[in-house]
Amino acid sequence: MAGGLAEVRCEACGLPVRAGKRSAMQTSVQWSGPACDRLAEAAATAGRPPALVPTCPELRASIDRAVREGRLEVS
Repeated sequence: MAGGLAEVRCEACGLPVRAGKRSAMQTSVQWSGPACDRLAEAAATAGRPPALVPTCPELRASIDRAVREGRLEVS
């Protein structure tokens, strides 16, 4: 884990992200490449960059599972 971020793969699409949790409510996500198709589509529909679109439910579930399994710490 570097800079408080750990790699987490979305269980739905398999794309890797670097994620960090500062509290139960706060999550940081850094994409290492292009956003998944679902986020890209939501961003296009909203007329916003993918970075400003809330994460997809599948990625959120993957991050939550990583926390429960101890692969991602809440710092």
